[in-house]
Amino acid sequence: MAKQEATPLALLLRRAQSWQEEGKFFQAIATYFRLMEYHAGTEPAQRAREQLLDLAQRLEAEGKVHQATHLYELVAELD
Repeated sequence: MAKQEATPLALLLRRAQSWQEEGKFFQAIATYFRLMEYHAGTEPAQRAREQLLDLAQRLEAEGKVHQATHLYELVAELD
């Protein structure tokens, strides 16, 4: 199998995902938004958007509706 090239944006996305897995949500969310804002139209930005929406859905399922709504609104502003 060919090794996928590790672009700076892909590495940044991986870092955000690692922070999310470690429970460092502030760092993860900030990085996802940076990817969306400054690198719109790229694959990592699209994946960051998906991660944010997934996180918002999890927050909503946990009853954290205000936080979920805030994430949805922020994502919508960048769409």
